[in-house]
Amino acid sequence: MTGILEGTRVVEFSRLIAAPLCGLTLEDMGAEVIKVEPPEGDYTRTLEPIVAPGVSAYFQMLNRGKRGVSVDLRDEGGRELARRLIDSADVVVESLGEGRTALGTGYEEASSRNEKLIWCSISGYGRGQAGRAIDPTLQASMGMMALTGEPDRPPMRLPVPLVDFMTGMYAISSVLGAMLRVRSGGSGALLDCGMVDSAAVLASSVGVHAVNGSALRRMGTQNPWYVPAANFEASDGQWVQVMAVTEHHWRALCGALDHPEWLEDPRFAGNEQRVRNRDAIHELLAEAIRGDTAERWEAAVTAAGGFCQRIREIEEAWSDPLLAERGLVTEIDGEDLGALSVPVASLADRGADGPRQRAPRLGEHTGELAAELGL
Repeated sequence: MTGILEGTRVVEFSRLIAAPLCGLTLEDMGAEVIKVEPPEGDYTRTLEPIVAPGVSAYFQMLNRGKRGVSVDLRDEGGRELARRLIDSADVVVESLGEGRTALGTGYEEASSRNEKLIWCSISGYGRGQAGRAIDPTLQASMGMMALTGEPDRPPMRLPVPLVDFMTGMYAISSVLGAMLRVRSGGSGALLDCGMVDSAAVLASSVGVHAVNGSALRRMGTQNPWYVPAANFEASDGQWVQVMAVTEHHWRALCGALDHPEWLEDPRFAGNEQRVRNRDAIHELLAEAIRGDTAERWEAAVTAAGGFCQRIREIEEAWSDPLLAERGLVTEIDGEDLGALSVPVASLADRGADGPRQRAPRLGEHTGELAAELGL
């Protein structure tokens, strides 16, 4: 997929995660991406892990390969540079919220000069909607927290910013769809990508029950529709996640655990019966799995054709050679970074050879781009 967007200029007025992820993916597809920041820089420049003075690996992960401009939109010179960058763009990606008025221009005015312009606006609840949103507040407001945790314990936050990353992917697909229309001879577009849209999609598998009068409640690691499905502790103190979706998976699990008699038990004759008797089967599974190590059960159940995965700590998960083989971890090329590895984050192009270009220093290309634009 390398180079499919070669010759495309993306100007990204971005902060935090969603808009930078959109720009990063377009860069991985071959676009030139110009990241425009305020004088104090994107907040993610300060996020851990700090791998060198003033260098955040988090910022590198989301902004590698881009050119960097710093402008003060309170200053007419800064606004003029922003306007000229917009006029030079094929795509504008911004997550400025109400702050977009500081640009001194918008889609309507800019598209009058370039009818092919694609303007992707990323916000909490959509353009023109009141309210402020970040990932955890949308997890809260869309019912995701209410479904996370044990039944007798308080709601919990998902510890990864799913809504932010989903919004970035939503913006990417919207931009690519609009670019296809432009390349087919159509006009540009104003794209309204709300984080609330992404949160609703993420929660739609449970939302379909809520809007039809059968709202779900949190069940810990269990599943409302399939049994068995839960986490179990093995003899070595490690945990495994076990699930059987079909009768094939159930038979494989019973065979691997050396309990063929469960297949003859009328309480477990099918998934419907197992759902009604979930406590009984989970108790039997818990006792059986305590009889050997997590690694043993993972290997045995998987080999038999079932689902059983040892629950790994995050550092072990990210040291798995498969991630490097799949191109999901990359090195960043920068004289001040040393050997810095980061997750690829973008799913657009995982086949690049060698290290990726580092993220820009704050304002690194401001003078260069100003000169290109005649300022």
